[in-house]
Amino acid sequence: MILIYECNGLYLYEILEDYKEASSPKEKTEIFNAFCSLIWTCDNKRKNYTKTIHFRIRKDLLTTKTGEIFSSWSRVEYTYCKTTTKDSHWYSYIRQKINNLYTRYFDKEIILDKEYLTLLKTPKYLYYDWIGGKETDAHDISIQIECAMKDAEGLKQKLQMGKMSLSWSDYKKLMEQFLQKAFERCSLIEEYENTVSPASAHDFLTEDHFYVAYFNKCINGELKKWQKKYYGVREHKKLKRCKNCHALIEASGNKKMYCTSCAIIKERTRKQKIAYKYRIAK
Repeated sequence: MILIYECNGLYLYEILEDYKEASSPKEKTEIFNAFCSLIWTCDNKRKNYTKTIHFRIRKDLLTTKTGEIFSSWSRVEYTYCKTTTKDSHWYSYIRQKINNLYTRYFDKEIILDKEYLTLLKTPKYLYYDWIGGKETDAHDISIQIECAMKDAEGLKQKLQMGKMSLSWSDYKKLMEQFLQKAFERCSLIEEYENTVSPASAHDFLTEDHFYVAYFNKCINGELKKWQKKYYGVREHKKLKRCKNCHALIEASGNKKMYCTSCAIIKERTRKQKIAYKYRIAK
């Protein structure tokens, strides 16, 4: 499909004004398609890469037993995706928000949880404690690091289970649905300014900043609503994580700790244990 409407070079507020003033649904569709095309084809692509937590072992310590242990853990790698952009164009800011939401809710290879990253930094922390004069034993250091890495892997798997499954291509279609809603609901800034006092903080923002914040807030809110549907949670209910698989469940009370699937498995396991104890007793 050849797009007649061209978004490149236009401010976001100009595109929205053209959309609101469009004379037909066909013209609106053309403008919206051009808008989406610019977001998907801009240079702010989503790309995963390897990041390294590293530190350098002092040369005089490399031949020691403790130094050798730290040397084997002096580079710990994990998968990362950039969360900010230096590009100042409105479409790059919106694309960055879209990228970040996919990383947070769907990409199971990327875990940016603070506790997880702290565990991965354990060898680095212990090394600097060591050269700082803290008394330590090579065997204890080895055990601490191995336990931390094991805990990190366990936490990673748990957090991965808490993410939803959706391909990037399907996610793009979902985002376009949310962006379409944002276009339809959006009021031009002139209309908005009539409802607030002249001293509003929005007076100090450019129009494009205002609209970028609006779009980002819209897609974030719509995705949270979609997440509830994904897990079968009613929209008006609060959420919490299943204790076992980390899926979202309705926070209907403190007694409910598991999702339906995990609750069935847990109850089956409980009955099996009771039956086993009964057979042993006989």
